[in-house]
Amino acid sequence: MQFIKSSLLVTALMVVTASCSFAELKVVATISDLACIAEAVGGNDIEVSLLCPGHRDPHFLPAKPSLAHKMSKADLLCYNGLELEIGWLPLLLNKARNPRIKPGSKGDMDCSTALKHVLDVPGGNIDRAMGDIHALGNPHYTLNPENAVLIAQEMAFRMGQLDSANKDAYQARADAFADEVATRLPGWIKLMENARTKSILIYHSHWNYFTEWQSLNVVGEIENRPGITPSPRHIHDIIEKGRHLENCVIMAAEWDHHEIANKVADRIDAPLAILPGYSGAQEGTDNYFDFIDRLCSSVAQAAAQE
Repeated sequence: MQFIKSSLLVTALMVVTASCSFAELKVVATISDLACIAEAVGGNDIEVSLLCPGHRDPHFLPAKPSLAHKMSKADLLCYNGLELEIGWLPLLLNKARNPRIKPGSKGDMDCSTALKHVLDVPGGNIDRAMGDIHALGNPHYTLNPENAVLIAQEMAFRMGQLDSANKDAYQARADAFADEVATRLPGWIKLMENARTKSILIYHSHWNYFTEWQSLNVVGEIENRPGITPSPRHIHDIIEKGRHLENCVIMAAEWDHHEIANKVADRIDAPLAILPGYSGAQEGTDNYFDFIDRLCSSVAQAAAQE
């Protein structure tokens, strides 16, 4: 009998210990940059689950049941918005059947609402023949760390609403995140000094927030219609344009068509920087600051090859 009582006591302690080790707030982030920012703001007070890993193009993610299962447990859903996840997030929300993160709830966080301005908002009529055009504007805003600061502040507010006991801790971490960006900003700007003297060809408009932030001279896109393989005619035109440029650098993401990017780079004799599209896409970019470090250093290294 004494053995049974001892066993029950040990089991009870294990259950209590396990329950205490669980994070109070369960956060699901659609893309890795948002997951990194959430982890920085939430610290040990939250548990973060990621839907689209950094090496995947978030335009095209299968709506797997395992992802809906993650969302079914979430207290806060942090998503990119601006229609980046339009092809799969509504399906997952429907499958998750979680009232805590339904549209309009406290757990529904469209991170794009924290921005001060959105790039590339199209004018006029839009149709599918134009490619993967985002009617609300360019959704790749996390590539500007100044936007990441705005997102961190909004996350702190939303986490504090859901978990008032840790409200001050969330805000303190968001402020620390902003301070870290401010500390690193001069170094990032200095590192890209030489790149600002080059002509930049980008494969896709994914890079527009980064190039605007760093004041880079973008002269064209290899992909003339977003999400659609460029036509031979357009590739020819880009190559002809590139041959008349001096000191050109090409930027492409890991998931872009490297065969085409390499062809353009070879024909115009320009260095090609294959970049992580999001944090975690390349080894050593598992947090947001290391990710921005890699972007800046990779472009700077390519620019130095001229």
